[in-house]
Amino acid sequence: MKKILCIASLCSNLFSQVSYTNQIQPIFNTNCTSCHVGGGAATLDLTSYDGVMSGGVSGLSIISGDNENSELYIRIILPEGTAGSMPPNDPLSQEEIDLIGDWINEGANNLAIKDSFLPQNFTLEQNYPNPFNPSTTILYNLSNDELVSFEIFNLNGKKVRTLVNEYQNSGPKKVIWNADNNHGRQVPAGIYLYSIVAGNVKQTKKMLLVK
Repeated sequence: MKKILCIASLCSNLFSQVSYTNQIQPIFNTNCTSCHVGGGAATLDLTSYDGVMSGGVSGLSIISGDNENSELYIRIILPEGTAGSMPPNDPLSQEEIDLIGDWINEGANNLAIKDSFLPQNFTLEQNYPNPFNPSTTILYNLSNDELVSFEIFNLNGKKVRTLVNEYQNSGPKKVIWNADNNHGRQVPAGIYLYSIVAGNVKQTKKMLLVK
């Protein structure tokens, strides 16, 4: 009986994880994106997951797993009328605040654990932050178990760093690049390409390292 209860509790926790797409982005769309849009008056773009994770001029808005030190969360819990509060004139409900806080503490993922049980297409996310210094995070999702190669190139096509070269199971993955090459030396500022090959699928995106 104890084993059954433990399994039931585990399944409940897995399937109760907050979904960014279904629960968090709708909050931003309803309350925040009139100002927080790319090229708008506010520097933090809340119209997409990539925008949220990239942060604004003051730096990262989200610290995965730590809502208390995440700038976005700090600002949405400020009392109405307080300088820096978000939204400034129409505060979020406590339920919305709690959802955002739970999402951050669960890792601020774009793909919820409950979604990982369903068949998924291959995806490669934009790195965040971008531009970055000294490190950046890249998320990707494998639809099948595959041999995966994840590499960094400069604009001349020269390979700079190999981050992954192994067989991986399907599901969401994360890599972090510390702006170093395969010899452990820091690379100069500039535009770099990150490229993933998983089975017959290949995808490449750009990122900007600033110094």
